[in-house]
Amino acid sequence: METVAFEHENRFKTIIESLPTGIVMVNKAGFIVLCNAEMEKMFGYNSGELKGSAIERLVPIGSRQNHPKHREGFMQNPAKRQMGAGRDLSGLCKDGKEIPVEIGLNHIVIDNTSYAIASIVDITERKIIETRLKHAYDELQQKNQEMEQFVYTVSHDLKSPLVTSSSFIEFIKEDIKSGNMDDVADSIDRLEKAHKRMQELINDLLQLSRAGRMELNLSDVSMNDILNEILENFSNRFSDRKIDVQVPVELPKVIGDRRRLYQVMENLITNALKYGTDNPHPQIQILTKDAPTEMLVGVKDNGLGIAPAYHRKIFGLFQRLDNSKEGTGVGLAIVQRIMQLHGGRAWVESRENEGATFWLAFPKFFTERGVFDAAKS
Repeated sequence: METVAFEHENRFKTIIESLPTGIVMVNKAGFIVLCNAEMEKMFGYNSGELKGSAIERLVPIGSRQNHPKHREGFMQNPAKRQMGAGRDLSGLCKDGKEIPVEIGLNHIVIDNTSYAIASIVDITERKIIETRLKHAYDELQQKNQEMEQFVYTVSHDLKSPLVTSSSFIEFIKEDIKSGNMDDVADSIDRLEKAHKRMQELINDLLQLSRAGRMELNLSDVSMNDILNEILENFSNRFSDRKIDVQVPVELPKVIGDRRRLYQVMENLITNALKYGTDNPHPQIQILTKDAPTEMLVGVKDNGLGIAPAYHRKIFGLFQRLDNSKEGTGVGLAIVQRIMQLHGGRAWVESRENEGATFWLAFPKFFTERGVFDAAKS
């Protein structure tokens, strides 16, 4: 094991130990010759446990293969630099957890021997704040868009049933005067449909409004439990239409509001039933995928699909691609809003005649630490 020997070694170590950031010193071969207590604490190691280890021990597996090349490049052309400028860096803790880090590199020569010395800062809290700020900005932008869409809806979608109702009321008056009771019955039926449409629009507007003001009741949530409950409730509809439903063995567990996440999954599966099963052999697949910073859950169908030009539009207020189907077009707007409140996102991947996959993404560090204060404020 290599040691760093020089005249003021004890003073040097005292300075290193007093720093509030993690400090690690690595030789040309890539082995740790010195690190301070803050560094060991940050990555979950005991005192002295890292000394003599390869620095790659702290590098996430996905980046480990290329790290020796970067390390050797620095030693060949040493210069003070900030690692990972413009991209996110992570460190691998002893327990396997990855943490976002910021790394500053410098070169030092002791007794004619070159070393790389790095200062490392855990920026998890900063990332959380950045995510909250982005969440607040995105929510503000969405509320502005929804306000514009709301004005349009009030002036157009809500006005349309009123115009229809007014017309048929006049028809009913005329038919009563003329004694044409068959037409009166038909007009009343149309009037009831117009009023029902008006009620649906108002109810969905209220539901979306509540989604924007909701406080999340956070707990550990099993997405498998939610899915199994929904599939049981929909079992008759699946069997009646001979829909093949495929479910993975294990879906991720998250921290969230179970009732709201149930609403999200129910909306996506209802959406697949409405628009994604126009196929001789209809199929709905539940997907899961592990991404570097997110856990993904998807609902895939083999229906007619959605042209890319409409991928963003369908998450807007009262946006429907097929007016012959039931519903008002608020479901996906609610899905997006609830996912944003959970610090996540929702989107669709689809092409015409190739089915559609609706994805939900849950940020990993939110689900690990349960940081949802922004959603409550």
